[in-house]
Amino acid sequence: MVKLVANDQTVDFFDFDHSMHDNLFISFSAGTDSSLLLYLACTHLSDKRIVCHTGTDTSKDPFVGEYATDIIIWMRKQFPHLEIAHEQYVFNSMDLKWIEIARKEVEEAESKGEGWRFPTVFGHAKAVAAREPKREIRKRYNITMSTHGITRNPPVEVQKEMGFTHVAEPRRNAEHHYDILNPSKSGKNLHVKPFVNIDKRWIAGMYEQLGLMDELFPMTASCIGDNEDSKFYTEPCGKCFWCYEKKWAFGCYDGGIKPDVRRSA
Repeated sequence: MVKLVANDQTVDFFDFDHSMHDNLFISFSAGTDSSLLLYLACTHLSDKRIVCHTGTDTSKDPFVGEYATDIIIWMRKQFPHLEIAHEQYVFNSMDLKWIEIARKEVEEAESKGEGWRFPTVFGHAKAVAAREPKREIRKRYNITMSTHGITRNPPVEVQKEMGFTHVAEPRRNAEHHYDILNPSKSGKNLHVKPFVNIDKRWIAGMYEQLGLMDELFPMTASCIGDNEDSKFYTEPCGKCFWCYEKKWAFGCYDGGIKPDVRRSA
């Protein structure tokens, strides 16, 4: 059993029989969560072929593919004995066809009282647009086990105190507890969310414990601020949820930039 403890939170990392799965499909965004997930997978699941996939949404984060590539190169140097594949695809979540599908799915969930399970329509459109590319990659690599680094929100009182309740997804609040293992209806495929019931302060604690703050952390990118607020994606905006969350957990924004430094620039 791999028990990982940080900031009074515990993760039992892949504490189940996964011997029937040869490959691990990692949703890789170049953020702190997915980067740590990849690092831990390389450390503790070295018997798997790791396949990372990165989707670049040209309407929101046009450079995420570049950030992800840099981190993958770094990971391959740290774990030269492992096979780490990296598949990328591009989409535009603001395309009306994706928004319309997302709107219908969110409305259907709301009619069943399950609307809280979704982000906004526009947020869900990103997942909708990425479905087919991910399906093709899964088929190509014969994927049966996938994983995602989603974490719980900071406590609601922190959201209120820091003033970012309006950009937080309610579905990630602590009032909701999720299953870490999510098998498909057929039982052949498994989706694992090892961090879903812990928050980003656990992530920050693990970066400290594993000595990842000097090299890996500065390479991660979380901000999804718009062109104007991020000065054409050259610095963290300090306004999006991911900037608020990173500030709360790590005390800084992307690149280790301190909040007061960004504001005075």
